[in-house]
Amino acid sequence: MVLPGDGIGPEVTAEAVKVLKATNIDLEFLDCSVGGGEYLEGGDPLPPDALEAVNEADAVLFGAVGHEGTPYEIPRKVLIYLRMEKDAYANVRPVKLYSGIGSSDPSQPPREIDIIIVRDNAEGFSLMHSGRLGNTIGTDRRVITNFGAKRIVKFAYDYAIKLNRRKITCVDQSNWLYSDKLFRRSFKAVSERYPSIAKEYLHVDVAAMMMARHPENIDVIVTPDIYGDILSGVVIGHVGGVGMAPSACVGDRFAFFEHVHGTAWDIVGKGIANPIASIMSGKLMLEWLGHDEEAWLVDAAVNEVLAEGEVRTPDIGGTSHTWEVGDTIAERVMEMEVERREYRSHISLIRDTMATMDSPPVADKGVFSK
Repeated sequence: MVLPGDGIGPEVTAEAVKVLKATNIDLEFLDCSVGGGEYLEGGDPLPPDALEAVNEADAVLFGAVGHEGTPYEIPRKVLIYLRMEKDAYANVRPVKLYSGIGSSDPSQPPREIDIIIVRDNAEGFSLMHSGRLGNTIGTDRRVITNFGAKRIVKFAYDYAIKLNRRKITCVDQSNWLYSDKLFRRSFKAVSERYPSIAKEYLHVDVAAMMMARHPENIDVIVTPDIYGDILSGVVIGHVGGVGMAPSACVGDRFAFFEHVHGTAWDIVGKGIANPIASIMSGKLMLEWLGHDEEAWLVDAAVNEVLAEGEVRTPDIGGTSHTWEVGDTIAERVMEMEVERREYRSHISLIRDTMATMDSPPVADKGVFSK
């Protein structure tokens, strides 16, 4: 199902759906209105019909929530439900530098940035963090549990193995925060079960410096919630900005997929919002649903279109409209799907003529398989 939300959410999720439909998978899309606009219209940011649809959906493609006409806490109730009540505890943020994006300085060597940041979505400051004492003191409560820390670390290791990653970096501030001392102890305990993957430890300030200078040296990061949010912001600047940043929020039985950026009310209706973050969030959703080959097609199509450099939105140096980017990527996916069918037909013909073939290959279970 699709929850477009507020601001540019409907604009970019529409392009993601367009690309998902181009994969020729038999997917059913149900749109439900949520967020600040829905609250102003009907008095509830997450109305009963949307709530019921979320609970029945195989996966959710999410836009963004937030409206200047409502208090901050009102539309955030949607995220609280998706993250906390549905226990989508692992926020996966892949940050990748695509061809044709990056420094325009020819003296700078091309970078290979392909980082996965796994941050806890259910603990730390999470969403239940605001507090106040009178009008002059602000408070925030931060809680990390042994169970929660081990759960997110285990998720990060299992995810890294499925993607053939080499190293996991634990990022915390355990030199002086007690909750982070517990997080590091939990990381050490879980990491002993995965001796094949290298590990390292960085305090968050050092990690930020390294990601600003040499993000190509980072592979996978696992970290409490607020550090992951900050560090992803640091490295996103190297790959074209928030319009290029997808994410997955995954639990054991539920997942939703959202671009990292917010509502961006200043560009609503102008047709210049970058839909690639939402399109790539849709790609992550395909992986969760077990459609790994189609997910690969989406990734390859995005890479080709960006490498050509003819169709891109203003935030990454182009003049194209939001829908033009979506149309072009969708067309490329359809072309690749035709090529894939022709290839499979060719391979099937070859196999039929090879009497020595013992058994068909075993299908990959996919990166989100449990």
